[in-house]
Amino acid sequence: MGLNGSQAPAGVIVLRSDRLLAWVLPLGARLMQLFWLHGRQGPRPLTLGFADPQAYAQDRAYLGAVCGRYANRIGEAVLEREGQRYPLDANTPHGHCLHGGSQGWSHLPWQVADHTADRVELLLHSAHGDMGFPGNCRARVVYRLEGARLLWHAQAQVDRACPINMVQHSYWNLDGQPDLRDHRLWVHAQRYHPVDARELPQAPTPVARTCFDFRSPTPIAAACVPHVDAAMVVDGRQDSVRRVAQLQGGGLVMDVSTDRPYLHVYASNNLRPTELPLGVAHGPGAGLCLETEDLPNGPALGADVWYGPQRDYRHTLALDFSEVA
Repeated sequence: MGLNGSQAPAGVIVLRSDRLLAWVLPLGARLMQLFWLHGRQGPRPLTLGFADPQAYAQDRAYLGAVCGRYANRIGEAVLEREGQRYPLDANTPHGHCLHGGSQGWSHLPWQVADHTADRVELLLHSAHGDMGFPGNCRARVVYRLEGARLLWHAQAQVDRACPINMVQHSYWNLDGQPDLRDHRLWVHAQRYHPVDARELPQAPTPVARTCFDFRSPTPIAAACVPHVDAAMVVDGRQDSVRRVAQLQGGGLVMDVSTDRPYLHVYASNNLRPTELPLGVAHGPGAGLCLETEDLPNGPALGADVWYGPQRDYRHTLALDFSEVA
């Protein structure tokens, strides 16, 4: 297997356009790797991953995974609605439900429903009571390459009221260097949600004079890496696909567009080496997660995150790549 993407491991789905090559793994509906095909030194891996697909069975960093049913945290691992109480799987030291629980969607095998040269569709059925969540849920994820664009679309249908928040959880490193110090990040956000000692979001606060001030393209300072792990309130019209962030590194630009109201920015401070990596070696500050999402702990905070028989969940993420002129 080569880092140029020419020899994908067995069981990996390959997608290709004239600019990009993607490896998709059914376990967790993961983007195992995305290659930029027109780098000066040949194809360049753009995300963090493992060289061996089997290593993902033990992954707890959600590398490239689709997290659900409800990504990020649900405080106290409990849902309450209309007099009903649903205890969830508590899988954090603070007793919260993180990324859907210890056997959330990132740890389950998805079914390949359709696969063409540049597109794959994956399906998952999650039964009522799965990790404590109410309702029978059918989830669908599509990865599609369109030239220099990676389009990710998620959809879910559930037969009773349930909060849903599906997240694509790749760690980006555009220049192949050991850390993010030469990257610059812009986010269309004036406010972010600081987290408390229990890692739950607090009231939004201005980004000015914080490690989250990315109102203009800004380097990710090494001193900020331990602190960059929170949801930013994206400006602009909600529920419309619009550009919300831009990451630059190694002469490459990645524009992030979505229809979600939040962007969780995480500088991988807790990432540690485990199995043989695919691309940059894993470690604190080696990659940047840009997770388009709904509000962390949204059910407890009154966010509009409940879906049901009359309302399907939908989420679009588009990543557009270009070279710096």
